[in-house]
Amino acid sequence: MQENYEARTARSYALVGFIFYILGAVSSFLGSAFFMGGFMGPGMMGGFVPSFFPFFPSIFLIISLVLAVWSWVTLNNIDAGRYQDAQTASLVLGILGIFFAWLIGGIFFLLAYGRLGYAIRHPHATLKPSVPTEAAVVPPATGTRFCPECGSAVSESDRFCRNCGKTL
Repeated sequence: MQENYEARTARSYALVGFIFYILGAVSSFLGSAFFMGGFMGPGMMGGFVPSFFPFFPSIFLIISLVLAVWSWVTLNNIDAGRYQDAQTASLVLGILGIFFAWLIGGIFFLLAYGRLGYAIRHPHATLKPSVPTEAAVVPPATGTRFCPECGSAVSESDRFCRNCGKTL
């Protein structure tokens, strides 16, 4: 059985969104460590940091990790053929990604949402075979010849091709 083309495209979009959510988690971790003083001692801004400010990167780190794990589950749903579950998750992941400033990941999950909808509505939209199929070679009937210009079959008595008008 061939794979659904739209589902494969949706999986590619979801994979790119997942990668951007992982990158968001890494950058949130680095920001959290930087502002909380994990790498630089007392923090980037020293004593000028308001008391609530260092918690923002930690909150974004938690949100990034949740989005990354949920993205992984969505990829597994696509692989398992559970397109309806993956479509719902893709919509939520796209909206949350855009809302929490992971714009590129959010856009890719919204694209995956659209492709999964098409895969659900058209389950038989399969990929084209990667190996070209061989055309059946049919020997010409007796008294049949072919036009040298267009290759159409012409009879022995024809002086002109009926398809392109070339003189035979």
